Amino acid sequence: MSDNEEFDELAWETERRDFVADWRDAVAAGRDADAAIREATADEREQRANDREADLDQLEQRLHDHGVELRLPPTRTPAELERTAAQRIDAAGSRDGAREQRQRRADDRDQAAGARGEAATRRELVTPTTQLAVAFAEIARHLYQADDFDDMLTRIVFVAVSTVRGCEMASVTVRDPAGYRSVASTHAAATDSDHAQYEAGEGPCLDAVEEAIVYTPAFPDPRWPALATRPTDSGVESVVSYRLAPSSRPPAGALAGSLNAYAGTPDAFNAEAQEIGLILAAHASVAAGAIRQRDALEEISHNLHEALSSRDVIGQAKGILMERLRITPEEAFDALRRSSQRLNVKLREVAARLAETGEFEDRAIQPRP
Repeated sequence: MSDNEEFDELAWETERRDFVADWRDAVAAGRDADAAIREATADEREQRANDREADLDQLEQRLHDHGVELRLPPTRTPAELERTAAQRIDAAGSRDGAREQRQRRADDRDQAAGARGEAATRRELVTPTTQLAVAFAEIARHLYQADDFDDMLTRIVFVAVSTVRGCEMASVTVRDPAGYRSVASTHAAATDSDHAQYEAGEGPCLDAVEEAIVYTPAFPDPRWPALATRPTDSGVESVVSYRLAPSSRPPAGALAGSLNAYAGTPDAFNAEAQEIGLILAAHASVAAGAIRQRDALEEISHNLHEALSSRDVIGQAKGILMERLRITPEEAFDALRRSSQRLNVKLREVAARLAETGEFEDRAIQPRP
């Protein structure tokens, strides 16, 4: 039996065992629910019995008091009354004891249900799909905690190593006008393998910029004759690369690159690992795009703040010149502009200096009488 067949058989046995465990948990949960309904019904029935006997006690007491007032002979002897009261007390005690037993059984069921829930959680956490969900949740949680675009990609490569079965190291390749570069890596061997492909001008991480997934079970690969076995010099034997790009038409400056999962053994990525990596790459594209949008919005906000500040200080400077020189707003602005050109500094700096110090000189304009 090959390693892949043995792995598939073990995976099938695990899935079957987990399925049976889930089924047993569901049966136990249903049984507990039925028991809870029965015991709730018993509690209600015994509460009605307690209420009924309390009403009987009150009624007998009123009848007794009324008979005493009318001087009627008692219908029962004191011994009979005492015996009846004792019977009611015993019955109430039995009901209380039964209620306590039911409560203990309910507590035991709750503990068993908690243990089953913990076991189910452990079963889920050892499955790749759940690990991927946890990884996605972690990416979402840290999305806006990333310092910048490169920091976001660094987080993603470490998630790839912990999520994609067979991945021992990972990197991210991006393409910009200057060429290809690695912006994130978990290991020097991954970076070296990237650079070998950049130098050769071919390889899976380059092709994956345009293709959704490119798998290389071993080197050399006839698709990249110039690359040959160079990645193996770094200890890389197999790689699967995924496209990092929006699914729709990308805007200007959008991410164009690939997520590269490397392994030190040939044929390290089975179909399931490739599929999980593909989903992760799609999520990484969205996450990286969100970071880019956040940075763009912050830049717009910063520029808007600067523009508003410049407008305010220029307005202050214009007001000073209008009052000092008794000129129009247009003439005041022209004076500021000429001073900016003569001093070769920004208009805002000339205006700020005037607003702060009152210093300004423009011989081309004279105060009006």
